[in-house]
Amino acid sequence: MSNETFIGPVDAFGSLPAFVEVDGTPYWLVRREDGGYRLLMALCPHAGGEVLRTDGMFYCPLHFWTFDETDGVCLNVRDERLARRDAEERDGSLYAVGPVY
Repeated sequence: MSNETFIGPVDAFGSLPAFVEVDGTPYWLVRREDGGYRLLMALCPHAGGEVLRTDGMFYCPLHFWTFDETDGVCLNVRDERLARRDAEERDGSLYAVGPVY
């Protein structure tokens, strides 16, 4: 069984980051620095709170942790980051691929 899930056509996401749900899990679809795509889990690694977006970054309103919008690195707590999953574009469509890491 393949470990990939169809996310949608690329042109369905007019602007990024875009909130998406993949296999019942909330993610933010973002652009990597190299132009590819990545999924950042929209759940805080600290207490599992919903991760929201504001002013070019992600944040958890439970304890105000903030995260970089491209790679999910926590901006105020060292060695923490959002869980992520790779995303690939093929023939104009996006797919979540591989495990969450």
